Amino acid sequence: MKALNNLNQLLSRVKNIFGRKASPAANAATSAEPPTDLSVVSEPRLSAAFADIEKYLAENHGTPATKLRYEDYTNGASLFSKDTTFAPSLVILTDSDGLPDNVMMLVAITSTNDENWLIEELGKFILFLKGLCTTHRIQHFAIAFSKDKPDHPATVQSADVTCICLY
Repeated sequence: MKALNNLNQLLSRVKNIFGRKASPAANAATSAEPPTDLSVVSEPRLSAAFADIEKYLAENHGTPATKLRYEDYTNGASLFSKDTTFAPSLVILTDSDGLPDNVMMLVAITSTNDENWLIEELGKFILFLKGLCTTHRIQHFAIAFSKDKPDHPATVQSADVTCICLY
């Protein structure tokens, strides 16, 4: 009878050990935000283009990779910067409705620096992107200009798009 009692105690302990819920630290790992770094971009050509842009932003504006957020889509990918010095938003489309194939679109630029500085840096960035498009076989470079509320890009309802065919 004593052996049966010991066996029941052992089974009870095993059930107790394996019946415990995971600790909060283990749960935090499974409920973490999905990654938003360059690794989420599935198309190798777009990933290489974004890596060059990331390098440009780091070398010219000191933008750390942690301030950049990427999203992958079935027809392209996007980069959004949360840097305060120079923060571009870019989209590269590989198959798009209404636009030519292989389009890089500069959607927005924000900065805490003055307007003259931003205009000069924007000019340099556009020239860099134009060369980058040719290097990574992106046929068109588009820039969206808003006339609605240029001081608040989040509330833009419509924009004029200028698209340049590079080759």
